[in-house]
Amino acid sequence: MNEFKVIVVMNEAMLKLLKDKNENYEKNLKIREYLKDEAFFFKISKLNAYKILQNVGVKQEQLEDVYNKLISPDVFYDLLNNKGKIKADDENLVIKYENYRL
Repeated sequence: MNEFKVIVVMNEAMLKLLKDKNENYEKNLKIREYLKDEAFFFKISKLNAYKILQNVGVKQEQLEDVYNKLISPDVFYDLLNNKGKIKADDENLVIKYENYRL
């Protein structure tokens, strides 16, 4: 399962829910923009990632597991080698892995 796509869908569902309840959904609109970048979670701190995950509806007890899946080496290498969404020398990356797999 692609955890990133699940987060995108969760954010869209949260946007709809907040709109339907006439509650403020500005944060989720910003999150929608951030999530246009598949490498987004590699470019932010763990604390900020947790805040975003909470805003889209991830439960407190699942934060660590979901976060680890989003920033796993497999995801990193897929974005680097297969999708070209990450550049190995990108200075904006907070989380990096070696350029090769063992």
